[in-house]
Amino acid sequence: MKPLLTTLALALLAGLASAQDAPKPDTEKRVQELERRLEILSKQMEAQTTGAQPEAPEQGRYGLGSAASKVYESKGGLSIGGYGEFLYSNIESKVQDGSRASNQRSLDALRLILYTGYKFNDRIVFNSEVEFEHGGYSDEHKEGEAKVEFAYLDFLLNKAMNIRAGMVLLPIGFINELHEPPAFLGSRRPFTETTIIPSTWHENGVGIHGDLPANFSYQLYLVNGLSALGKGEEGETEGFSAKGIKGGRQAGKKANAASLAWTGRLDWNFMPGVLAGVSFYAGNSNQSGEGEAITTALWDIHAEYRLRGLQLRGLYAAVTNSKDGVQAIATGLGAREVGTKQFGGYLEVGYDLVRGGKASLVPFLRWERLNTQLAVVSGVVADGGNDQTILTLGLNYKPIPNVVVKADYQKLENRASTGRNQFNVAMGYYF
Repeated sequence: MKPLLTTLALALLAGLASAQDAPKPDTEKRVQELERRLEILSKQMEAQTTGAQPEAPEQGRYGLGSAASKVYESKGGLSIGGYGEFLYSNIESKVQDGSRASNQRSLDALRLILYTGYKFNDRIVFNSEVEFEHGGYSDEHKEGEAKVEFAYLDFLLNKAMNIRAGMVLLPIGFINELHEPPAFLGSRRPFTETTIIPSTWHENGVGIHGDLPANFSYQLYLVNGLSALGKGEEGETEGFSAKGIKGGRQAGKKANAASLAWTGRLDWNFMPGVLAGVSFYAGNSNQSGEGEAITTALWDIHAEYRLRGLQLRGLYAAVTNSKDGVQAIATGLGAREVGTKQFGGYLEVGYDLVRGGKASLVPFLRWERLNTQLAVVSGVVADGGNDQTILTLGLNYKPIPNVVVKADYQKLENRASTGRNQFNVAMGYYF
């Protein structure tokens, strides 16, 4: 390709020289056209030499965030993107009941993400995300983590139906798919979308997705199910607990697929900036293949409004685990304490004070309520600490759409009166 471009460039230069010598009346127009073409060729040659990448789109595609869907904008071949975030947290020493605890301050290299994709052609695309959490993983610092969050092939058939297979993000709520730091207002992700909806949640599976008439879009996947009792001799998953179903995620690692699950989503973008939708997950979380089934069902409704500087977002989610299945879990196991009914939701409002340009400055308020043990089986006493209310007041500043600095104060209360308020500052970016 490079020799061909060089030859064409030389030909254009020769044409430019002859055009300048010719006495024809349209010489000036011809010279301008030749200069324009030469500039285009020059940019193409520079891109090949430097390995220039297409910019991340401002809006995501196929259910993913801006940087995560970058490969779809590529003309072909390799695409690289990513995001990162750093978080400072100061948890106050004063406890809700009036007692005192030690003050906790931390500064965390929370996440470094690399997206790599390859566009084989207009019909077949590979996309992946590799995540390093808390500075990465080593034998000396096992609190860090390195993992694959998604890796799949997309077979793009037509606008209405495409096939996705591999390790996929479950299409539930807002944050599980759209979790790049500039995509949400707070320094930390909403508690509802990390506890009731156990983000980030990814499993192995296959399914379909597409856009429908009247501005509807959908996703539907068959995936390996949750594992309520955990799995693996080395404890690859913890299993369900009083804190919720998050420990039952198998994350695609030698996932036990004795029981599969369905998950899906339907959204309606009935006008630019306005969205409403529902999503669900349903499956048997007893992967042993023996004993009573533990039927887990999760659903949410969500809506968003972003027009003229005003930003509104609301979500409600609920989880049920079959009572008979949980009751059959052996006494003493943490999974027996999981709530047979759980719920969570939040309302968030913000307003862009400098709307109309590349930069934005958004003061915001979020009210949140959740309980992972709304109902429990007989013999289990619900922990009031899991019945929480969180009020977050903050400021979100973007000098450009790809970079964000956030600060907020969170008032955390629970029924056990063990809540502690905290102050957070975060910095994030995507590319």
